[in-house]
Amino acid sequence: MELHLTSPRVSIELYHKGPQGDVYLGECQMMPVITKGDYSLPRMKWNPVLEQDKYAGDILAVSEIFPLTEEFKKSNLPFLPPKKDSGVYQVPPGIRPIMKVTRVEILSWGLRHLKSWNSRPITQPIVEIECGGFTTTLPDIVDLKQNPNFPSTSTYFDLALPEGYTYKPPINIRLLDKRENGFIPLVGKYVVSDFSRYDPDYLAKMLAAKERDRGMNNDDDDSNSLYSVSGQTVSTDDSTVIVIEDEKTSGGCLACISKLVKKIQSLAEVLDETDDWEFLSMYWWSRYFAMEGNSLLYKTFKHHELPLIQVYEKEIELFFNNFSDSIQWFKFKKVAKQLESEEDEDLEKDPTVGVYKGSFRIYELPVDEAPRPLIYGDVPTSQPLRVLLRVYVLQGLVLACTSPLKENYCDAYLTLQIGPKSIKDTGNVVRKTRNPVFCKIYNTETILPNFPELVISVYDYQATEELIDNLIGLTKIDIEDRFLSIKRPICSLTERYMIDGPHKWRDFMLPTQILDEFCVATGISLPTYSSDGRSCIIGGEHYKLSEFEKYPENFADRKVWGEEKERIALYVILEMGLIRDHVEKRRLFNPVLPGVPQGRLLMWCDIFPHMETPPEPMNIDYPEPVEMELRVIVYDCVKVETLDEEVAKGADRLHDLLSKSQFAGEKEAQVSEIHVRAINGNASFNWRFKHLFKYSYLERKVIIPNEIEDVKYDPVVTLAIADADPSISPEPYGIVQLNLANCPRGASFLTKCRMEMIPGYVKPPEIQEQEEKEGRSKPIKVTYLSVFKKKKTLGWWPIYKKRKGFLYQTGLINMEMEVMTRSQAEKRPAGFGREVPNTNPVIDEPIRIPTTFPQLDSKVKMVKFIWKSPNKPKLILGVIANLIGGMVAGFLLNASTMVQDLVSSVTNSVNNATAAVGV
Repeated sequence: MELHLTSPRVSIELYHKGPQGDVYLGECQMMPVITKGDYSLPRMKWNPVLEQDKYAGDILAVSEIFPLTEEFKKSNLPFLPPKKDSGVYQVPPGIRPIMKVTRVEILSWGLRHLKSWNSRPITQPIVEIECGGFTTTLPDIVDLKQNPNFPSTSTYFDLALPEGYTYKPPINIRLLDKRENGFIPLVGKYVVSDFSRYDPDYLAKMLAAKERDRGMNNDDDDSNSLYSVSGQTVSTDDSTVIVIEDEKTSGGCLACISKLVKKIQSLAEVLDETDDWEFLSMYWWSRYFAMEGNSLLYKTFKHHELPLIQVYEKEIELFFNNFSDSIQWFKFKKVAKQLESEEDEDLEKDPTVGVYKGSFRIYELPVDEAPRPLIYGDVPTSQPLRVLLRVYVLQGLVLACTSPLKENYCDAYLTLQIGPKSIKDTGNVVRKTRNPVFCKIYNTETILPNFPELVISVYDYQATEELIDNLIGLTKIDIEDRFLSIKRPICSLTERYMIDGPHKWRDFMLPTQILDEFCVATGISLPTYSSDGRSCIIGGEHYKLSEFEKYPENFADRKVWGEEKERIALYVILEMGLIRDHVEKRRLFNPVLPGVPQGRLLMWCDIFPHMETPPEPMNIDYPEPVEMELRVIVYDCVKVETLDEEVAKGADRLHDLLSKSQFAGEKEAQVSEIHVRAINGNASFNWRFKHLFKYSYLERKVIIPNEIEDVKYDPVVTLAIADADPSISPEPYGIVQLNLANCPRGASFLTKCRMEMIPGYVKPPEIQEQEEKEGRSKPIKVTYLSVFKKKKTLGWWPIYKKRKGFLYQTGLINMEMEVMTRSQAEKRPAGFGREVPNTNPVIDEPIRIPTTFPQLDSKVKMVKFIWKSPNKPKLILGVIANLIGGMVAGFLLNASTMVQDLVSSVTNSVNNATAAVGV
């Protein structure tokens, strides 16, 4: 007989033996273990029980199938286990789990969101917790409305449970309701099957694994520093490339190291050439934009070791399991039998009838040792607590437009609701935008656990009283979950401990106090500090201040930076995984459109216990855009390729060239005067362009005011060299686009001006091959600067044209760019072009080589006309005939004159001879 994997399943039916007869509970179908070769004991596992295709529980079981062959019976068939007194076989010892005394500690906090049962509210709830046949009842809640928490928060019981997590029976949490007539119905239940998260050493094991990872990643090679050396290239970002040439001798290696040090020092200078970091670091928004794509700002914060923030694209609780690390939500589900009766339709869709808030700690007791002290032995009281909420609402992001009367915009304002208290901020309506900047701080108080939910709504304001303000969306925050979480999201921790300045410490507890509180809550030994406070030992791990502060000179100011002991405590806390300083992009939902986000709200919330003098709020003011003026002076352009090679054959290289300048957001470009008959693409302009704009330093964007919503552009200026006659070349001969916030430094000489200066430049294949053949394919150092920081820059830049997907250089342009504020521009006036006032600086008339000669113009035009005429052969023959006729006529005229002169000379000779004879 041969067995196949298509053997029939084993079916087990379960019944409840009650006083009125057996009640069918469900059926379990399992695949048996098929034994063919050497026999080994099978392992038991949990199998689901289904009742009418609905999950009804699990059963711990295993089944075996043996082949009934004589050979297998003689060698491999195991003996039958012994029977009990009832005649049922016992489970063999190798299969039966090993039982150990296990302690189950219960942290019972309270009940929330209880729904009605049989159309009557639940007023006297009873909660039973059962595990392995042992049941305990939690203390009764006296008044759900006054205090929905249990009067006693901790209890425990010991019982024999299987060893390990796999075979342990689940914990059943049952919710009952004591009715006035003595009837106690089962309202709902919850089954806890995963015990691993309730291991008291679970958090310690996670922290130990985190420390091992930290030890592997934090080697002495300084890999976490701002600059890292890999191979022969040192790079901090895509904008700076430094090439270290190979050295073959030991002396060359020392020179290479010296060169590396100089390069790193120069990099620090490049970092300081970003926007004024001392000005920008004063604003909270600078930390936000540094994390949202402003690479130069991020690099500057890292270099000066200033604190940054964490940006969460959704609600922060989604990233931390709803802050259920210390107290979890156990949602009671209405049992299937009750759902079949006459019950509300809402329960048909959502069978949740209430929430039990609590937790467990499950651990095996040692046999020969004294049991460990109770983990929940010193739990804070669950009595009502008064807390202060400080809500920071910064900006709405892409809000939905709810009114058909408005063209893709809304007039947004905020409302806050927690318990009976509400704030309706109709006095701060941000009009005509889908991205309103609120920058508002709201302070309110609440009592936990009575009013734990904060609701923040965004409304669209309607100007007329007849119309009701439309709800755009709302978001809900559970304050109690945050207040009880061991990760401490009540007041996020900054990355640096600063006692003064815009990023100073805003928590009501010091870092050392927070660390001690965390150690007590997690069962970790308290930290020990060195005498100077620069190192700390906790949980067998040694932390040093130098591991987190790479440049000690950044922390020299004692008026700004706190004590070393507090700083190292803060770094250890952050390593433990507590919530860092952050901002959330909370999604807004509208009950009319469930599940569809209606925009996001940039915000965060701080929670403090009620105190007379709470910490000062953080300044979240948004810096207004600065009115600025850009002055661009174009001096010369050289080697401009005016025509393609096919057109250039046989044509002259005289063109009327002009320069254009267009700044971000401008619809039309400004045009300079024309350089008439520029020779070989070399033109001189000496022309000043002026651009007025509003600039946001933090966003590094040009703000263009608009009636509905401001438009934002990168601060890019485009310079172009074009032909004055569009019919000759409708497109410019070459352009250059420069981002003023990240601009390549202009070359001092023509020979150093190359296309590699252009960000994102990729060499065409033919140029790459040519440079490799000529041996000049080495990369060059490109330094980037911010014109807003340097105020003025001067040099040569390449102009280019795009062909076949690649950029080809078509010339060079020499110019000067200067940025100043509007007030500075009024103090240093300058005219457009070379107009009055021609100052700051004075621009002279360009020196141009004369290429126009009036006396030759008519003859040149005649030759051009003859050469291009279709009757060119006849005209040429006519010209030749006229030349020959003129030559013949001239010869004949000259011949007659010669004969007359000869006759007159002979006559004179005869007369002279006759007179001599007469004498």
